[in-house]
Amino acid sequence: MAGRRNGPEVYRGRRKKLNVLGIVVGALAVLLLLIVVLFFGLQKYIVFGHDGISVVLPGSQAADSQEDGAAVGMEAELEQVSAAISITEPDYSDVSARAGEGLSDFIGIYVPAEDVSLSGVGRYVDVMSNYNANALVLEVKPVSGQLVWSSSSEIAAAYSTNGTVDLAALVAALRQQNSGIYLVAQISCCLDAMLASRSPTTALCLNTGAAYVDSEGAWLDPYNETVSQYIIELCEDLISIGFDELLLKSLCMPITDQAIGYQVELSSTPSPEAAICGLAMTITNALEGYDVPVSAILDTTSLRSGLAAQSGQNLELFGKVFDRLCSATDSAWRSNVDLSLIDEYLELGDTAQRYVPIMEYVPEGYSTSIVRVPESVLPAADTATDQGTGTQA
Repeated sequence: MAGRRNGPEVYRGRRKKLNVLGIVVGALAVLLLLIVVLFFGLQKYIVFGHDGISVVLPGSQAADSQEDGAAVGMEAELEQVSAAISITEPDYSDVSARAGEGLSDFIGIYVPAEDVSLSGVGRYVDVMSNYNANALVLEVKPVSGQLVWSSSSEIAAAYSTNGTVDLAALVAALRQQNSGIYLVAQISCCLDAMLASRSPTTALCLNTGAAYVDSEGAWLDPYNETVSQYIIELCEDLISIGFDELLLKSLCMPITDQAIGYQVELSSTPSPEAAICGLAMTITNALEGYDVPVSAILDTTSLRSGLAAQSGQNLELFGKVFDRLCSATDSAWRSNVDLSLIDEYLELGDTAQRYVPIMEYVPEGYSTSIVRVPESVLPAADTATDQGTGTQA
């Protein structure tokens, strides 16, 4: 029998291993909790400044300077002031005159859109000598909005407003027959039935939301960015084709007693003058680098009746940004009256070249004018010269 061991028996339990992972996780949790507490606790001391984000604790030098600044600000706020907000019409007196110099005289025969083609323009060329004309004014975008030619404009492609005439070929043919011919492209700006119907957001509307249409046609909203971009794209395309000058028609608002509502949100009170002059500045600024004269047709009715503010055509600005100002007239007497109204606004260049009457004949004493040849004077279409082939049509 085995003997007993000396000494008392002692129970020895298993030694547990230290849980290092648990300690690390716990420490991270405590640290995260501390960060959260500090973040929310110190939020009121966080200062956002020009130099970045900083924490300004109570009692610090930065806090003292901040309190001093706040005290000064409070003193300023307590000062009694009298303030009033007034909304006035735009002032264009500070706009520098930049148009009207370097122009040449021209007597231009007007060609309506329906006759702008290789076969249709011939009979207008045939009567140029009758008026000692050296230019053609081709209407390439009428109030209908249907373009005569197939333009490179993305907006024209998007809304299918392109025509089919090869305008580049027509220009080349005209120059081949008469190398000295001066070519002017006329486009309608704020009257465009096609774009207004295919892109309703571009249409000028009444306060009721209905599109505004009158006896002249469907109007576009001059504040709309698509409208201004469309006009600029078309002008750039016409310049690339080779036209010598651009003539903007219907760059105005309709004269109406109805309440007009614009489809854009404005920070100021909208007005016809602000709308049209803003559009005029946008177009002329975009085309300034092309060194091609950009002219405008005045709304004669508003000019004679003192309603220029309703049409939006501020003569002070128009005389500064457009090379020529054209006016449809019925007689030489009226053209003289119109000239006297706008002469003071033509700061640069020669008035004889900058004011252009639009009549059925060349008025006496005028070296620059646009002639709308009466249909009775034009040769029949079947006897006019075909500019594309040089033969009789």
